[in-house]
Amino acid sequence: MFDVAIAGLGPAGWSLASACAARGISVLAVAPHPDAPWTPTYGVWADELGDLPARVVRARVENPELRAHGSHPLRRPYVVLDNPALRDALPLTGVDVRAARLDDAGVAALCREARVVVDARGARPDGYPADDPAPAQTAWGLVLDADAAAPALAGAEALLMDFRTDWAEDPQHPRGPATFLYAIPVGDGGVLLEETCLAAAPGLPTAELKERLARRLTRRGVAPAALTEPRAREVVRIPMRGRGSPPAPGVLALGTAGRGGHLVTGYSVAHSLRTAAPLADAVARAVATGRPPRPVDPPGPADLFREAGLRALLRLDVAGTLHLFDAFGRLSRASQAAFLSRDAAALDLARAMWGMFTRMPPAGRRELIHATLGR
Repeated sequence: MFDVAIAGLGPAGWSLASACAARGISVLAVAPHPDAPWTPTYGVWADELGDLPARVVRARVENPELRAHGSHPLRRPYVVLDNPALRDALPLTGVDVRAARLDDAGVAALCREARVVVDARGARPDGYPADDPAPAQTAWGLVLDADAAAPALAGAEALLMDFRTDWAEDPQHPRGPATFLYAIPVGDGGVLLEETCLAAAPGLPTAELKERLARRLTRRGVAPAALTEPRAREVVRIPMRGRGSPPAPGVLALGTAGRGGHLVTGYSVAHSLRTAAPLADAVARAVATGRPPRPVDPPGPADLFREAGLRALLRLDVAGTLHLFDAFGRLSRASQAAFLSRDAAALDLARAMWGMFTRMPPAGRRELIHATLGR
């Protein structure tokens, strides 16, 4: 018997496997392609790196900006992770790694091989159904040379969220879910320009995002030739509520396979990295005592506020969305961090959300109330 079996070797499963192995716990890790590189762009706030070494950072931005009706410097350093370096910093020394694709029954069967079983296969381990109605964050992005991308940034070091409406056919009367430009240096002279729908149900299609990004970038002066031959392309799809179904009896759900994603932002990587050490300690106690560890990320009061935030995002019109994020840009740095953090306490999150509400104009407040509380 292994002490713990972990299904899935994305950031959540990998970091837990490394933390468990470092504590002398015997680990079985199962993934379809254990050596496959992580291809998504993972960004976190610099203060969320914890004890990770500096080499895991591929690019760093000191003052990313948020733009809606106004421009708001966020004054909080933001970093893009170097995925290979991150994996090297979280060694799997002593972990028994097995290549296999497991369905739910296969994960449950690991209970015959390990005292603790963790499902970290992600929110859609069997792929994304074409008619998935669940709320999702979707994005389409291109990596361009910094010189080619410069017109899109309009003088900013980076744009965490640029909600200006030049994606629309008629920017004065935009229609459809609001989207924003995520424009961030990714190292080696490259800049990722990504059109992102923060949340929609169902998720905004990639084809629509491609059209919006091309329209936005060409209007800002990015050469059309740069869009046809980028360094790289990226597609993002994040189910906002994670898997949306409970794990098999006796199995812990970790990361987006469970409730590890942020209901408003979709972010999960920083939380997964932070969760690994305390969860490994819990696994060690479970092995020592024979009592199973508690569920990961149990529901709490803060989730009620995040669920209300997601409901508002799904219902706000474009004008209401811009008012909301202008208000976010005017919050204190501490309140901004509380709103964005998966680990914020309910009181801190409530203060941040109230602060956003009070900073909105009357029309924006009415729209937010309707979106959050209406039928």
